[in-house]
Amino acid sequence: MVLKKPYNWEEMLFIEKLKWYAKKENKVKNLFADKFKIKHILDKLDLPSLHYAKTYTHVKPIAADHDFNILVPFEQELKPLNIQLNKKTISTIINEIETPEEFWNILKTKYDVYPINDVNIAPRSYVYKLNLGWNTMVFVTNNKITKIVAGTKHFEPTHKGMVQWKKFILKHYIKNIPPKIFVEEFIGYNLRVFEIYCIYGKPRIMSVYYETDACYESNYLINIPKSNTKDTESSMCDDNYDDIAIEPIINDTEETECNEFNLKLLPDCHLIQNAKPLLYKVDDNITEQMCEHAKIFASYFEFIRVDFYYHNKKIYFSECTFKPGALNAIKWGNIGEFLSTFWSRKPQL
Repeated sequence: MVLKKPYNWEEMLFIEKLKWYAKKENKVKNLFADKFKIKHILDKLDLPSLHYAKTYTHVKPIAADHDFNILVPFEQELKPLNIQLNKKTISTIINEIETPEEFWNILKTKYDVYPINDVNIAPRSYVYKLNLGWNTMVFVTNNKITKIVAGTKHFEPTHKGMVQWKKFILKHYIKNIPPKIFVEEFIGYNLRVFEIYCIYGKPRIMSVYYETDACYESNYLINIPKSNTKDTESSMCDDNYDDIAIEPIINDTEETECNEFNLKLLPDCHLIQNAKPLLYKVDDNITEQMCEHAKIFASYFEFIRVDFYYHNKKIYFSECTFKPGALNAIKWGNIGEFLSTFWSRKPQL
């Protein structure tokens, strides 16, 4: 269903349209923007060419006072050391048991702790994330905390800093959906991010950026042909998601525009302030696949941005967002004018 627009819609800036849309369909949008629940949607989609970071329930202790090769629930690592499973507690258990089997049985049943062995390998590099939050992560590389961030706020990369991070993000969490911290596979540092802006179910702008000490970015206008794929059924959500009914907002079979996929570079157009041009030749075959994947998510919304990585010759899903740059960090300029033109009162058929 296309939403009824304000009378002055055609005169509104793109950022004004985004802020208006931010107040609409929030239950459905929060489901797709939820970094944890989206993995269930990806499971249901079962797209062989689209990969995503797997989640972990257990990790190796980072700052424990013992040297046991064990896996603990990741939630334990977010607690102060004095209330974690420690050397004294383990020694007490050892003194009270007679066999190794009994020792591990107590750790499993009472503390949900497991030994590290050939079957149960400890993840060494991973990321703590918040289900709904911008730039809210703890990076662990080779079992060492390397970076802790919540929005623009940084914390000391120590176990103490991680405990402070949890306290801070929960204190400032104001969403209606309950907060959930989870751990997922670390894909890699300094990856190029492909951000695809979609209006009325169709990819319109692709922004590719790469951030190290400096930020590099290039933006493209997308021309995408009529898809031969069938509409995605609106059955990605079930009773686990509060019976949210999701219907496609646009039928892809209604639209015809160009005969072949192509990207048009938009020179001197940047969304990130002080960004330098990204000297990178995009692969049309790869980006066309990304756009096809983005269309599946975009078919349910008037606007959505779907982000991807390309790593080890695989396309990885990153996230969906409806509030790019938290609606205050992006200077839209000419790109905003393009997107605003596409976001007309009704879909352009």
